[in-house]
Amino acid sequence: MTRIVRVIAVPAAGAYYTEDLAALQSNPIPLAKRYTATPVTPGFHHVRQVAEAVSVGLVLEELPAGAPSSAVAWGDCVAVAYSGKAGRDPVFRAEDGLATIARAVGPALQGRELTGFREVAAEIDTLRERIEIVRPAPQPKGMTRRDLLTAPARLLRAARGEEEKEEETPMERVTVERRLHTAVRYGVSQALLQAVALARGVTMAEVIAHEWGLPLPDAQVPVHAQCGADRYAGADKMIARRVASLPHALVDDVPNQLGAAGDKLTRYVRWLKQRIAELGGPDYRPTIHLDVHGALGQIFENNLGRVLGQLYALESAAKPYPLRIESPVMMESRAAQIEAMKTLCDYARGRKMQVQLVADEWANTLEDIQAFVDAQAAHVIQIKMPDLGGVHNAIDAVLACQVGGVGAFLGGSCAETDLSARAAVHVALATRPEIVMARPGMGVDEGISLVQNEMTRALAWIRARNPL
Repeated sequence: MTRIVRVIAVPAAGAYYTEDLAALQSNPIPLAKRYTATPVTPGFHHVRQVAEAVSVGLVLEELPAGAPSSAVAWGDCVAVAYSGKAGRDPVFRAEDGLATIARAVGPALQGRELTGFREVAAEIDTLRERIEIVRPAPQPKGMTRRDLLTAPARLLRAARGEEEKEEETPMERVTVERRLHTAVRYGVSQALLQAVALARGVTMAEVIAHEWGLPLPDAQVPVHAQCGADRYAGADKMIARRVASLPHALVDDVPNQLGAAGDKLTRYVRWLKQRIAELGGPDYRPTIHLDVHGALGQIFENNLGRVLGQLYALESAAKPYPLRIESPVMMESRAAQIEAMKTLCDYARGRKMQVQLVADEWANTLEDIQAFVDAQAAHVIQIKMPDLGGVHNAIDAVLACQVGGVGAFLGGSCAETDLSARAAVHVALATRPEIVMARPGMGVDEGISLVQNEMTRALAWIRARNPL
């Protein structure tokens, strides 16, 4: 039986940035100024920061005959670009991740026999750690003795017109218990999946298929690509590479990217339709997929009737190509998000519209995703893998969508790494969602190449060992 003899961890870098979406959507900030701009979401030092990551390695012994006497299975702990928003964990810091792995993960895994992936990953997902934090101290209600003693001096300063000095908020240091950050659970589960694959001499996709009782992977999964703010040149790259779903785009400057009434976004869809026809030809019919990060709700003050009108305009502009709109609104809670998305789905069905609405915000955990499925509050759900923690949760989420008759979009983040992207490919091959996101980064070409090549190689190796 293969055993984990050591757990190692080192700082790593994500392929993109973490950004404070709330700050960007409340006040557009030029790219060059984001690196120093003041954030509004807790956990950010600046509006834009390099995405931090941690590479965690499981040193293995007792591998099958013919394998090296020892090997290291790696995974990358990394979070999403828009962290700390819509119920997500805060921005991930490599320093914190390294401490968590040393404090909680290493002791749980070192010396452990690898009986399987699913069992051990689920165990890691439930780990908790005790940490010391500094937070504002509770303040007594009413006037304190100190307030009474200092009142005459404060009244005298007020009479003289002197400004009151702002007192610092008293802080306290306390010990709290918490679940491991989703980024840590994500990276450690990738390493576990790779470790079991090494121990069995198979691909990660085959491990998943075996442990979940799924058919052996035998086909590519359609690829969805994202271009960030470079929505014109990026779209050209996607069309040239003939991806199945494009361009995602980025909405971090609502006035310039959508317009006051959505007119600029409608014009962009018309341009995109024309460009697909020009570069792709008549036999290329991708789905136009736009993630607006709740901006339609923002410009229409969450008036769902007006949002529906804009969706109709976008659908008309996209024809004859299929259209998906992700996160048309972004509400303040999961319940409110589900209610709004379900209402929009019902409205669209009543109008006999073909647009597909995609849930992302507030669909962060397996429980969240099941709630959206049960309410039929989306046509498609983005399963944003870093948000779900352990990879096994993403597997279960895809299968839950399929059982519930909702489309599964195996997504992720531009902030991820090459390792996490490759692990996602194997999840896609085994579970067969409608689409899988190309990642990491926003360069388009690199993410598409990595995901497509990993799929091709994995399938070739599976077929070579399992001939028909």
